[in-house]
Amino acid sequence: MAARLRQPPTGVVLAGGPGRRLGGDKPLRRVAGRRLIDLALESLGRVCPRVVVSTGRVEPLADLPQELISDRWPGQGPLAAVTTVLMDSGAEAVLVLAVDLPLVADELLRRLAFARDEALARAPLGPRGPEPLVAYYHRRCLPAAQRLLARGERRLRMLLKEVDSHFVSPQEVARLDPQGYSFLNVNYPQDLEKAAELGRACGRFDTP
Repeated sequence: MAARLRQPPTGVVLAGGPGRRLGGDKPLRRVAGRRLIDLALESLGRVCPRVVVSTGRVEPLADLPQELISDRWPGQGPLAAVTTVLMDSGAEAVLVLAVDLPLVADELLRRLAFARDEALARAPLGPRGPEPLVAYYHRRCLPAAQRLLARGERRLRMLLKEVDSHFVSPQEVARLDPQGYSFLNVNYPQDLEKAAELGRACGRFDTP
């Protein structure tokens, strides 16, 4: 079982995807006038004292004050990104958040970060099953992650199957996120406005 944390997990924004369906440069696209990367950093910053950014392209994000961790295997998906962060961040555990989830609930992030179980990984159960891109991973997941990569695996959800994982039930997710917006992905241009409208309606963003 995992040793109990001596400190909160390190927050990690996963910003390595190319975002082709969104027209490229996904982290820099804006929702209600705010860049996706800034929204993700603020969400994690309300939960984790230390937040870093995982990316395959450092240059577009060079203006950020947070530490940038360059993917060891750029373009190979989120499993490779999380493996890189576990190897290079020095963190005992990480709380990851995909950059395209601008309406994630703070209470859900806190539940994942600070649960008192001894699981090596924690993820919420969404409408399509486990949500590995808003999840907690202990450093002891690293050997399993490296084995998966060596087999050519790219899907982060497979790591949840390889290690002792705890899943936050849909009922608890609904309690922590009554509005149900935590898993709203921004993948297409029209999703930017949808997220903005929902964020304004629930008070997350200022009304113009």
